[in-house]
Amino acid sequence: MSRSWPGVAAGRYVLEVQSPGHPGVRGGFFREGRFVPVDADDSKLPALAYESSKGETVVHRAHKRAVLRAGNTYIKVFRPDQSEAAIINHVLATAPLAGGRFRTPLMTAARPDVLVLGRVAGRPYYELGHDHATVPDEFFARMWADWSLAWTETVARAGSSDFRASLEQLPLHDADEELVKLRRWIDHWLLHSEGISEAEQGRAALLAHANDVTAALLAGPPDPLGWAHGDLHDKQILGTDDAGTPGLLDFDEACRAEAALDLANLDVHLELRRRQNLLSGQRFAIAHAGVVSAASRLHVSPDRFEAYAASARLRLACMYSFRPPWGSWAVRYLMSLGRGQPEQAETGT
Repeated sequence: MSRSWPGVAAGRYVLEVQSPGHPGVRGGFFREGRFVPVDADDSKLPALAYESSKGETVVHRAHKRAVLRAGNTYIKVFRPDQSEAAIINHVLATAPLAGGRFRTPLMTAARPDVLVLGRVAGRPYYELGHDHATVPDEFFARMWADWSLAWTETVARAGSSDFRASLEQLPLHDADEELVKLRRWIDHWLLHSEGISEAEQGRAALLAHANDVTAALLAGPPDPLGWAHGDLHDKQILGTDDAGTPGLLDFDEACRAEAALDLANLDVHLELRRRQNLLSGQRFAIAHAGVVSAASRLHVSPDRFEAYAASARLRLACMYSFRPPWGSWAVRYLMSLGRGQPEQAETGT
């Protein structure tokens, strides 16, 4: 199994699997104890049947979206008439990045249910982080220094008068919206854990911690709103062999938000990689320092950073409870949040 998401009913899940002899991934559902595959004939993604002949499916969240790798392009397939928001966000969010310190994908085609983007060279920082064979620590440190500088310059540039009109058209993601997103994952977890005795302690810890996170996010005052990626983590940032200009991907969730939204989300993903044993202690410290440096230059309030970080930890704990092989660890992690000693993962697979 590659990834899984909660379904609309307890015991039902959306799956993405890898099968021997089958290139790429396959989408499907887990219902009544069996896997029901949904291939290119996905009824909710009618464009996928045609587009799938052009390349390899690398993402397929059944009935919702798919991504294909086709030569030097990536093809995103949406439900009919649902690509418009992603197209608009891409145009608005990448406007201040043109000619700047990030390389971003060029949009080469757009239709009501399809978005085609050029490929950006490089490997994700996620992958580079646990590559000790070809990526020395000194190079890893330069990567994060390059990213930190690029990030702060981008946020500042996007807030200038030249890009004010673009910024104001991006959707708002304030503390209230963050809580909506968090509550969605909490509700998923509560639905699928109901009646499971082993999860009772986790359910109690989850609800208690959710109240604390809500109070912190709403305590304010908020930091100023600005340009935000909206889903920043180490798989969205690309590095090349000569460091320098990093790549930045996937602007579907671009928005106006406090700078803490992106920076805390990225930092919590780095914490997660450390707990998954995918980042050494030294490399975590290097990457974390890059995030902290960016937060300092952007004058992020420490209280706002920690409020968004607490939300991200809770959201990822819920999310990873549905992701093999991390499910049992995520439940223990949920229980540990209230004790202030987050659970370390036991495997690095």
